[in-house]
Amino acid sequence: MSAFTDEVVRICTEELELFERGKLQEYDKKVYRRVGEYWDALAKIERYKQWKGYNGRSDTKLELDGNGNVLKVVSDDNQPWSAAFISWVVRTAGGGESFQYAPSHSLYIVKALQEAKNSASTAKFIARRHKSYAPRMGDLIACERRKMDDANFDTYIDFVASGRYEAHCDFVIGLNDKKTRAITVGANVGNSVSQKEWPLDENGRIGDRDPTSKIASVICIIECRL
Repeated sequence: MSAFTDEVVRICTEELELFERGKLQEYDKKVYRRVGEYWDALAKIERYKQWKGYNGRSDTKLELDGNGNVLKVVSDDNQPWSAAFISWVVRTAGGGESFQYAPSHSLYIVKALQEAKNSASTAKFIARRHKSYAPRMGDLIACERRKMDDANFDTYIDFVASGRYEAHCDFVIGLNDKKTRAITVGANVGNSVSQKEWPLDENGRIGDRDPTSKIASVICIIECRL
């Protein structure tokens, strides 16, 4: 592991614990401002400045007690923040200018897929086919989230061009003791930060779908080369 991937694992683990392993929701008192930190970091980029000040309660209607704790969720139309989380982790871990920071996963997934077409690419994040590449710590597993014809390594760029780009990514933070499962952490999963375990085959490779979903097909694994 590199110093960068060490930091990715540390940061993801800390955020997982902050959100009590998926128990706390984006609007809860303990974490809603933390969601705001993810957005504020992204808003430092001029084209995303509109997200300055956005947080886990921005587009929610809540009934609160006198201490600001949530009694009832009337409605929650908050902007998905999983890509803001990924961008914040990379930036905080020291990714510098090596990553396509964005409020949408599709932007950096497409960038990684484009880099994969150049055998001489020196990019630090490059897409790999999940059938022939075993995920390592610091990598990202990218999946499509829409119930449609499966998006994949060869088709996803075209899906995005046609406006079909609902994706999600998780960071790989390790393997289980028997090395039969990859452990990942992602955000805005159930409105929280949570962990998944991906079954691995005898070659250490994942299957074609997110293990927690019947419809989310794997697009690629984004190799971290930092």
